[in-house]
Amino acid sequence: MKHLPTRFEKNDILRIVRALAIFRPSLIALQMPMTDEDEVFVEKCFQRSLLELEKLISYSGTPTVVWRRTGEICLVAPEFCMLTEWPMDELIGKRKYIYELFENQSVVEYWESFASHAFENTTKSIYSHCILLKPSGAPIPATFCFSIRRDIFDLPSIVIGQWLPLL
Repeated sequence: MKHLPTRFEKNDILRIVRALAIFRPSLIALQMPMTDEDEVFVEKCFQRSLLELEKLISYSGTPTVVWRRTGEICLVAPEFCMLTEWPMDELIGKRKYIYELFENQSVVEYWESFASHAFENTTKSIYSHCILLKPSGAPIPATFCFSIRRDIFDLPSIVIGQWLPLL
């Protein structure tokens, strides 16, 4: 949230904040009864899921990224690094967020899509267009889909995104 005023126009900031306001009350309501032990258990489950996804991603050959509901990147397929020219060590372990790799309009549209699907049970995958940014700032037009997985408390936990460049 700290980088919003430096990167976005006021109208885009309002759209992002509105999107966050859609799912925030549900998120808070579901997190309130959780104990510290519950949170530790959820994190252990999250880490276990990452191990399973890492194996699955290694078989797919598709530009894939896994991130938390906050946008923090947790897992990156080598194909995504090839597509975007981002070094793997820049994306993992340095608290990089998926929306930092999108151009502004794509960030706004991502948060609006995430907000509308975060707590609904009808949609398995969300399909969209976006513009990824290389480290140099050069744009990469792409289509992508993302799926939101929930934890045992029905909170959005893991987001799995896959991209295909538009040639």
